[in-house]
Amino acid sequence: MNPLVGREQVLSSLGSRLDATLRGSSSCVIVDGPFGVGKTHLLKATGVEGAERGLTVVAGRASITGQPIPIHLLINFLRRVMSGEADFDDLVRPDRNPFWVMDRVGELVESAARRHPLVVVLDDAHRIDDVSALALRGLVQSLASSPVLWLLARRPVPTQSLAQHAIDWLIDHAAVRLHLGALDDEAAAELCTSILGAKPDASVLDWAARCGGNPWLMEHVFSALIKAGQMIIIDGAASVVAERLPEGVLTAVHGLLDELSPAVRRLLVAGRGIGHTFTVEEAAALLDDSAELSSGVDEAVQVGLVRRVGPELTFTHQVVGEALQHAAFRERSAAGPALGSAAGPGTSAGDAGGDRRVPRSPAPVVRPSLASVADTRVERPGPVAPVGTSSPAPQPPAGCDNLVARAVAQLGVLFDDAPRTLARALRLLAGAGRGSEACRLADIALRPGLDAAAESQLVLELGQGLRDADSPDTAAELLQRTLARQDICELDRAKLNRAFADTAKRVRDVPDPVPAAWRGEPATPRCHGERPLWTWLVRALVAADQFEEATAVLAAVRQESEPRGETWSESLWYGHRAELLAAVGRLEEARVDAETALRLVERSAPEDAVPARLVLARISMGRGDLATASDQLRLTERLTTGDAPADRARLDWALAQFHAASGRPAMMVQTLINIEGRVVPDPLLFSEAPTAAATLVCQARQVGLGAEAERAAEFARRLAQRNPLVQSLAGAAEHAEGVLRNDPVALHRAADLHRLAGRPLAAASALEDAARVEQGVRDRTRAVRLLESALDLYLECGAQCDTDRVQQQLRHLDAPNVRRLAAERPKSGWESLTSAELRVVRAIVDGRTNREAASVLFLSPHTVDSHLRRVFSKLDINSRVELTKHFIAHEAFPPVLAVAHHPASAG
Repeated sequence: MNPLVGREQVLSSLGSRLDATLRGSSSCVIVDGPFGVGKTHLLKATGVEGAERGLTVVAGRASITGQPIPIHLLINFLRRVMSGEADFDDLVRPDRNPFWVMDRVGELVESAARRHPLVVVLDDAHRIDDVSALALRGLVQSLASSPVLWLLARRPVPTQSLAQHAIDWLIDHAAVRLHLGALDDEAAAELCTSILGAKPDASVLDWAARCGGNPWLMEHVFSALIKAGQMIIIDGAASVVAERLPEGVLTAVHGLLDELSPAVRRLLVAGRGIGHTFTVEEAAALLDDSAELSSGVDEAVQVGLVRRVGPELTFTHQVVGEALQHAAFRERSAAGPALGSAAGPGTSAGDAGGDRRVPRSPAPVVRPSLASVADTRVERPGPVAPVGTSSPAPQPPAGCDNLVARAVAQLGVLFDDAPRTLARALRLLAGAGRGSEACRLADIALRPGLDAAAESQLVLELGQGLRDADSPDTAAELLQRTLARQDICELDRAKLNRAFADTAKRVRDVPDPVPAAWRGEPATPRCHGERPLWTWLVRALVAADQFEEATAVLAAVRQESEPRGETWSESLWYGHRAELLAAVGRLEEARVDAETALRLVERSAPEDAVPARLVLARISMGRGDLATASDQLRLTERLTTGDAPADRARLDWALAQFHAASGRPAMMVQTLINIEGRVVPDPLLFSEAPTAAATLVCQARQVGLGAEAERAAEFARRLAQRNPLVQSLAGAAEHAEGVLRNDPVALHRAADLHRLAGRPLAAASALEDAARVEQGVRDRTRAVRLLESALDLYLECGAQCDTDRVQQQLRHLDAPNVRRLAAERPKSGWESLTSAELRVVRAIVDGRTNREAASVLFLSPHTVDSHLRRVFSKLDINSRVELTKHFIAHEAFPPVLAVAHHPASAG
């Protein structure tokens, strides 16, 4: 999908700004527009293009942070380009006057930008705080003569706040404002084709019109129609066979409304009860607070959800109005907070920080919420309250469990398949030998009131994980208690009975055949050295490749802890977010979060810094800085005692990586696997580190430890079989097998699986190993292409040592497109093309479509489109025929032509 359809003029304007920055000019651009029109995509594409043109790009999103966000971004920039030239730790001291810091940072950036022209990208500027906005205004003014491009995006918001007054001042005095609106009919039709991969017919275009030309709504509506089986594609034409709004759209609208103020939510729900068009007076008759109504109307108009014509308000997007007309929204508005709301079970709207007279959110939960509490309990065996009486609401768990319950509830709000996601993660956690933590998390999810289908799914998956971990007794108890429910469908009951029969064969003492209904066990107190339960939920989700869900849990933990003053460790939180960022290849962001965790450690226990120290150790190794890695590992070993099993697996893996980086392959292997010494690795290690097995196999083969190599591959294979829906584990098994057997097919499968799992570093590692195998069978061309694909991924992630290693291999193979540095490259002509652009050119000249080239090069179709646009501009051409002529004139024959022109044998 190309999310920038219809934005060519704006992209061209921003491209001109990038060129001006390279020439030494300063400018500020503020992109504004209603929700969902593609502001974030536009900023991202411009940032990528700026980086590819040789600019330094720093990017962030406005939020409440320890430092003003523009200062935070610029200090990161300065650390990179002026290392050792200034005391940056002094700039981030919490007691520093922010305006003194602003002046000092401005001076340093002015000096650094002369050598490194800079693009500062700031998304969600409508959320910026007052101090950050004032700092931003001051920096834009003070750097007006430096080559710095400021690129901001925001939704229109009321200007009562000091922050928005500061940004409005920039628009009036120093910035260019670019407005993004809805797509016109032609662009909307093009976006339909891009999303669906087929030409839209009248029924599809009608749905696009009901979305009001909003790209975000179109993407969610079409995705929901496809998921519901209501989109048909025949002979390259797409048709919709439904008129009613699919259920999945309700979830998207709920998430959208949850970002708005309670006043807007109440106004929209009340107004849609009146009709597609309603008057302010009609809404006022339903709402008892005229001041709240006035602010709600203004915000709803500015965000773009309604249009105001005189006294009348009309919904801008028909599908939003249709979603709000759903019965669940009306019930939520009338009855108060829906079950499983973001406020969490047993939490009032007032407790969640909202107005006590209204629910936290008037939007409904249209899927089962895993930790929701029902108004009436599901009927179970045992005493039943008389008809007409209501059971008292169960009390929420205390302390950390209460925090987890609210985080799990938030998963149910944000994600359609939250029950399945949580079930998959807990199965993995239990199977990795952490059954106690998995059961505690399940205990929180299996509160009375959970939907029968969701409970069945969760118990089936968790039960399998417990059986895999040789805990059949606990699995049998869970299964029997769920079987006691009377509202389970026959298919789920059959699955549960089959699982129970399989479990009972391995249970020493089969539980009583008539168990008590599941009531939830009392929370287990946290012991010394034990991590809070929310950390295990985050780790399980990350290990299961559920990165968005893990991010949502982290956000909920912070959001729910800070206003309530609950005890939590910021250092631990930042450390776990750093682990998440490192897993998805965002290494620089991971480093920043890990360093933040260390700065905050004085507010918490020293051992809470262990996750952050391990992240820093691994990143330092990836940069060749073994001294820093050694220091962090030594400190971590002191903090990781025998009663801290949570950190042991990660520490073992980091130590093994350190031995490998230090040239000690035998020690690396035997740290984790030693058959003679009966050292067996923790399965959690293989669950959380997808490249561990392949790395062990590679290192073991170097020193003749064949049995250990076989054992590592076997471990990975067993984990993948136990968790068939976790793509990174399947990729890890294929990767280890491919390295063990020199099997290029398995290595290609591994790269595909890791890429689908969202793990670019693991995918790059598999591609690099595949290149080694191809080189071994003397297929140089294929090896070069694989190494180039790996290089792109390493570069994208900022993996310095990996990048250097692959570039060296490419030079050894005399690869034609290992180019000189961007600073030496001309601005136009063939020599101006970057390595990434040349790879796209080669794929296109080989006769591939853009989509086929994207697949071969492990890129998105949008990235291929972007590369081709720049190539055509640099070469001043407008057709593929001309591109082929340029390629033949400047490069060796492409592989297919080289084969075709190879001289025949003399015989």
